[in-house]
Amino acid sequence: MPTMHDRIRADILHKTRSLWTALTSANPPPPIKKLSNPDVVLLFPKMEALTLEDEEAFDEGLKPPFHRFDGYQLDDVRTIVIDLMAGTVTYKVRAVRGNQEYRATGSTTWSQAADGEWRLVVHQETLI
Repeated sequence: MPTMHDRIRADILHKTRSLWTALTSANPPPPIKKLSNPDVVLLFPKMEALTLEDEEAFDEGLKPPFHRFDGYQLDDVRTIVIDLMAGTVTYKVRAVRGNQEYRATGSTTWSQAADGEWRLVVHQETLI
């Protein structure tokens, strides 16, 4: 039987993959907002921080072709349980669009909301 920490690790890894599916979709803002805590902060290379405090800037910052990739792969994935209500996933990401490649390290932190759902708190990427 999986331990509580094993279930948390599996849940936040699944949510991180859902986030990347949303990030690379044709219309990222709606699914990302659905995954997010109201105080979410997204930190991408060469961009100002995105928050839901300014939804117009949030939507503008995430609109295609931003992160519109043909495919992505997460490697060296580590899940860290902070406590029973929070955790972080760190990884390397490799994504491609045509013959262009995007390589970065990433860190995505989740907290469990009152409804029991995991919500995105902070997402950060650093080019490598």
